[in-house]
Amino acid sequence: MYPPLRLSRLRLLASGAFLLLFIGQCQSQFRPPQVTITDADTVGAGYSFIRQAENEIENRDYLEPVFEKLFAQRTQGGKKISVVHIGDSHILGDFLTREVRDRMQREFGDAGRGLLFPYKLAQSNGAKDFLAETNCRWVGSNCQRDLSPETNFGAAGFKLTTTNPNAELTFRLRDTATSESRFFTKVTVFQRKTALEYDLEVRDETSKQTAQLFIEDDYARSFYFDRPVGSVTIAAKKNTAQQKTLTLDGISLENELSGVVYHSIGVNGAKYMDFARAKYFARQVADLEPDLVVLSFGTNESQGTTEPAYMRRTMELLTSQILERSPNTKIMLTTPADSYLRGRGVNPHMAQMSEVIRKFAREKGFALWDLFNFTGGENSSVLWKSHNLMTSDSVHYTKFGYALQGKLFYQSLVKGYNNFVDGKR
Repeated sequence: MYPPLRLSRLRLLASGAFLLLFIGQCQSQFRPPQVTITDADTVGAGYSFIRQAENEIENRDYLEPVFEKLFAQRTQGGKKISVVHIGDSHILGDFLTREVRDRMQREFGDAGRGLLFPYKLAQSNGAKDFLAETNCRWVGSNCQRDLSPETNFGAAGFKLTTTNPNAELTFRLRDTATSESRFFTKVTVFQRKTALEYDLEVRDETSKQTAQLFIEDDYARSFYFDRPVGSVTIAAKKNTAQQKTLTLDGISLENELSGVVYHSIGVNGAKYMDFARAKYFARQVADLEPDLVVLSFGTNESQGTTEPAYMRRTMELLTSQILERSPNTKIMLTTPADSYLRGRGVNPHMAQMSEVIRKFAREKGFALWDLFNFTGGENSSVLWKSHNLMTSDSVHYTKFGYALQGKLFYQSLVKGYNNFVDGKR
């Protein structure tokens, strides 16, 4: 138990942090429509193999509904824009996507952190801007490890299961690098509700609040706190004899303010087909109400001799599943930056797989971000590596390399948005 004085101080700090967030939110609105790309958003002149002038979204007119919503948020406020960025290990670490998230929220408002998963409990790496703690043992897996034709996974591409009737899992939005905390009021728990699943209590120990359940379906439940919190505990509640397990597909944290929520979903080794095989993935992604879904795959398909026709079928399957559940969302495909073949030499498959992605996007009329081409194309991984932008395995990039890619992606989004704004004049 915290003493009353300390509790009052904690509540005051939470209220103050929320007030600052609200003020920042207001400041992010009512701005000039155009967004300025600053020097901090660009890549230095030392990377001549990156042709920044060519860094633009192909078929950007397709994204007009997204840009229109961003425009309304920036000039009037009151809009929430949900982006869901899905991919492999390049996305899992959140280094690339964090660069985009931070900048988009700086310019258009911060509506929350978005989707989280306790990756360490599933023996995986993940983002570094939150902590997850538990009082029991969990069994975890992901959609890439299970090779069944149809797999039992949802929004995060991971799942955790425990049979402990007293299970608790606490998330703290505290950046492990900066010790910065973020606050939220809405918690969406992705749990497929069956007679075997425990009920839930969602609470915050610091503020002594229990969140109230307001919205639920068979795949997700949303809880709301009266006051902003920086941590949340998901606790199992056994209310019937049938209840024997708690399965978690992830949680999403929002602050109920207008602005951008940038969800990041990644799985080590993942391909398009791994998410297409995940039975509940598209259904739960729909609960994130995406305005834009970004699909960043191709590296793992390029680590072998994937047939182009098969690759195309997997892309067709995943995008159709997403659009069936989220018919108003827009799709953007990205090509991967070049990398070595299993870390041992230049990869002869990267150019072909990137071309499959490119052709599919054009055929479907989706937006395309062609990272492979404008950063040097075939065998350009030699240049990435010589500039210390790749790790020793020559497949993944350094934190700086991912940050560079994130800045480039943000630039392309802002260029597309600014072009849309120009067209409104």
